[in-house]
Amino acid sequence: MLKSLFKRLLITFLVLNIAVIGFPSFVMASPIDTMTVITMDERTSHIDRIRSTMARDDVRSTLIGMGVNPVQAELRLNALTDAELVMLNQQLDELPAGGSALGVLGAVLLVLIVLELLGVTNVFTKL
Repeated sequence: MLKSLFKRLLITFLVLNIAVIGFPSFVMASPIDTMTVITMDERTSHIDRIRSTMARDDVRSTLIGMGVNPVQAELRLNALTDAELVMLNQQLDELPAGGSALGVLGAVLLVLIVLELLGVTNVFTKL
């Protein structure tokens, strides 16, 4: 008795599963073109670069000193359009905040060479 009840329940369960699996599922997906993928990847790289700049301690302290909440700055960054992200990244390239020590050393060396050639200093003759 119990065995036949279990068999009936199992058969009913399996029949319902097969019936549900047999229905076609509707998917709202469509193929995307290559340019869409490239645009999404560029947007991600622009946002990552700006985030890494904003994460620096000197930039963060400057933003806080100007009264900008870092959380609000992050929300505004996410709301920027692609064109605005490109423009902001170009400005980051043109106006680096601080630069690297190697760039500063190269600039100082270049100034010293120019001053030496003009005869203003005698730095390299003493070496």
